[in-house]
Amino acid sequence: MNQPQPQGRAQIESASGFPLITVSLLMGLMLVYYMSSTTANDRFFEMTGHGFRADDAVLAFQTQNWGKIFNMMYANFASLHYVQLFLSAYFIWVFGGHIEGKMGPSRLGLLVLLGLTVPWVAVALLNSGKGSDTIYVGPLFVCSALMGAYLVLPPEKQRLKSWMPKNRHQIFDTEEKKDVRDHYIKNPMVFVGVFVFVQIAFHFACGILFPGYETFDLVATLIGFGIGYGIAYMLLSSATGNVQDAPMKLGVLHHYRKLIAIDVPHEQALMGTSKALGLPYEQVRDWVNKDKGKMKIRNL
Repeated sequence: MNQPQPQGRAQIESASGFPLITVSLLMGLMLVYYMSSTTANDRFFEMTGHGFRADDAVLAFQTQNWGKIFNMMYANFASLHYVQLFLSAYFIWVFGGHIEGKMGPSRLGLLVLLGLTVPWVAVALLNSGKGSDTIYVGPLFVCSALMGAYLVLPPEKQRLKSWMPKNRHQIFDTEEKKDVRDHYIKNPMVFVGVFVFVQIAFHFACGILFPGYETFDLVATLIGFGIGYGIAYMLLSSATGNVQDAPMKLGVLHHYRKLIAIDVPHEQALMGTSKALGLPYEQVRDWVNKDKGKMKIRNL
């Protein structure tokens, strides 16, 4: 009996819509940078308490000074230099804009909320009581959460396309032709590599140009990454039922939907899918019925 061949990694289809959460993060970056432009950026975060000091955070928690803790959360949107602002906004747009289309604003909102808060608990616990006055600033932790989700739900690699329209003789030319530009592709992992390099550069530049400030904490960064990766993985698992079985199920759903798209009746589409893929009719029917109402998923 023939079995459907694995068709690759499961992927959640993107939904169109306004990227509310992503744009909100970008607005937060610009607002805090505008506020800090009234004085030297580094002095602003020190004078107003908008930066994050580990000892101050622990003391504020012990005294239940929630206003001060909230004030410290400005550190998530802090930029010490316009270069940091520009690159942080770029990465939030690349990672967040893509992930919001996959997860939706409500799920991304939960991911962002955790990424904006939980890593800072690690910063406070690991760095308090050491007599350090280091002020932590920057959106690294929430960006790491977005990157973690991005790795679970990456975009497809796409061949770069010409902006030139086809002429009228090519419009109906359906013959498949090999394009000499096939090796030029947009590799999503390039963004991840650039992100890691830039954050390391920020770490060293901050120590040189802004003594007493820090943009990086390894443990907190890993926690942020884990939050994004874990939420996206659970979402993918929920959408497919079982991530390991996803390729086979997706093969069934893909074949069934192709038949439905050409107006084949439901029952006949089930039987045709069963025969084409060599699977029991009951199994095909169960997978199709269970998929109804869930997020659309497909293969990379």
